[in-house]
Amino acid sequence: MKLAALQAQLPNFKIRLLTQADQADLLALEQTNPAYHRYFTPEPLTATEIQRDLTAHPEGVVAAQKQVFGFYLANRLVAVLDLLNQYPQERFLFVGLLMVNKTYQRKTIGTVIMTGLMAAAQQAGIVAIQLTRVTADTASATFWRQLGFEDGDQLFLPLTHGDRLPVTTMTRLLAEIS
Repeated sequence: MKLAALQAQLPNFKIRLLTQADQADLLALEQTNPAYHRYFTPEPLTATEIQRDLTAHPEGVVAAQKQVFGFYLANRLVAVLDLLNQYPQERFLFVGLLMVNKTYQRKTIGTVIMTGLMAAAQQAGIVAIQLTRVTADTASATFWRQLGFEDGDQLFLPLTHGDRLPVTTMTRLLAEIS
């Protein structure tokens, strides 16, 4: 996804690609959502995890396919969007994470960001956006369904402490897949 295309759809935000230099701001944002991280580990979120999240990508995906966008209002990071381009197949986008600072939740920011992303993706020839959500997270399921995403397969994500987390794939078609 081109930053300029996303910025054109979302002019009320200052959007930029996040780097390792943004770890502290990203950690602060993600710490406002502790319930999300408890799905993955009982341990508190660390700067090391944030550093890893900024660059982590699935096997077979090159680093250049990953982008982590920061969305700013009044010079404050209010949301993060982690994307994989051309994944899980060509002309798809994969949302690894959309997180809004707790203070800004339920104020349409997530919906506005995703609506802008879908418009920019459609203009770029993307035919679908896909994600996985924690199956037990009913609030996130409701959010994504309101945006037109449909449930797909249930998978089990292996966790570092040996457990497995049930996740559900969701897809939103933007155009006919040929």
